[in-house]
Parts: sequence; C-alpha cells; structure tokens
Amino acid sequence: MTHPRRTLWRSLSLALLACSAISPADAGNLDFLKKTPAYYFKPEDTELMQKNAYAVLDSAEPAARREWSNPKTGASGLAEVRGQFTATDGAPCKRLRVVNRVKSVESDATYTVCKYPERGWIVNVDAQPAQ
Repeated sequence: MTHPRRTLWRSLSLALLACSAISPADAGNLDFLKKTPAYYFKPEDTELMQKNAYAVLDSAEPAARREWSNPKTGASGLAEVRGQFTATDGAPCKRLRVVNRVKSVESDATYTVCKYPERGWIVNVDAQPAQ
C-alpha cells in the first residue's frame, strides 16, 4: 500500500511538471527544471516543504497559512488554503497555493487537492464542487 504522504508528494511533483512549459527541445532532458526551485532543493528542503503543506491541508482553519525556511540552504516557501469545498464524489477538497524560493528562483502555483480515506490528499484537477 502506498503511504498517503508519498502519494501527495508524487501528485504535487507530477502537477508541477505538468504545469511546466516544455518545448520539444526540452522533452529529451530535464534542463527545464533548472528554472524551478525544486532543481536546487536539498532533501531536507523537500521534507520541510512537504511537512508544511500537510500541516496546512490538515488544519481545520479555513484560511490556514504557514511558512517554512531552511537557513542552511537558503530555501523557503509557504503553503496556504485559498478555498475549500466538497467535491461531487463527496471528498473534501482544498485549493492549495504553494510558493517555493531558492537562489533567487521562485515558483508559485495553486492546486486542487482532495482527501480520500484510502489514499490521503491527492491532487485532483477534475474536482468540481457539489451542487
């Protein structure tokens, strides 16, 4: 069974890659990642970012917001809830804004993330509010 936190990280990673503009020339290599903070992140930066995102997603506060930083690497970021709703499939969903910074490179993206009992928080681009 896949661990829910690993599932979210994989989902967020895939969403970040899917949102990147990839030209045909870039398709053969990963040089385009040099333009993102993730390229420069050390493992502890990734862990801090993940823990921060989960703390915000798991918070009962409707507008939860938390920042993180790693003085050793200079990396930092924030996660904040920009709205929440119940999806048509009954899953609780939140619009999660994630900002990351390192070496004067910054990314800012917002994802729809829904919580499922068997899988935890999952990026769900198709989630729609129930009527």
